[in-house]
Amino acid sequence: MDISKLTHGAKVVLGAAIAYFIVLIPHWQDYRGFGLSGWHGIGILCGLLVIVLIAWQAIRLANINIEVGVTPSMITAVLAVLLLFFTVIKFLVANEFRTFWSWLGLALSIAIVVGAWMNMKAMGESITEMGSSMKAAAGSAAAAAKAATDKSSDDAAAAPGPAAPAAPTAPAAPTAHAAETVEEHGDAAEAPPAEGEQPPQTPA
Repeated sequence: MDISKLTHGAKVVLGAAIAYFIVLIPHWQDYRGFGLSGWHGIGILCGLLVIVLIAWQAIRLANINIEVGVTPSMITAVLAVLLLFFTVIKFLVANEFRTFWSWLGLALSIAIVVGAWMNMKAMGESITEMGSSMKAAAGSAAAAAKAATDKSSDDAAAAPGPAAPAAPTAPAAPTAHAAETVEEHGDAAEAPPAEGEQPPQTPA
């Protein structure tokens, strides 16, 4: 990873984000030795955002291209603004027994936004272009979702229905051999008894 590939603004973002992550560990509120760190409450969201921001800068350093419909500097700016927004909320909610670390965290979140703005300027981009790019990306995502839904509906309509039950088969006709067997049994029943044999007695 060659950090010289980053703009000055991106370097500010990366350095301030790492410092912000460290600042979340100490107590942002403290009362006689008992306090809450920056990871408490909405600070958890701030911590997750700064981790994503650091990971995004690492991806850029590794020259990994991820197509999301907007430029890398715009993604950095969005993450930086979100981090500042939730840090301000954290700062205002935790308004009792503030420590030096809470003020430092707020200052670092502002520095991250300034670095992201510097990075966009270095890349020749503006806030207006970022809004247009985000709208275009949202439109493309909506169109892709609609196309996927339509395709699923078409596949379901084209699927074959259940097969009709087979018609019952007629019983097979008796064969010639079966007919001859029946006739032989009939002749044997009608033949007279042999000499010396008694005819069968008919019951009264």
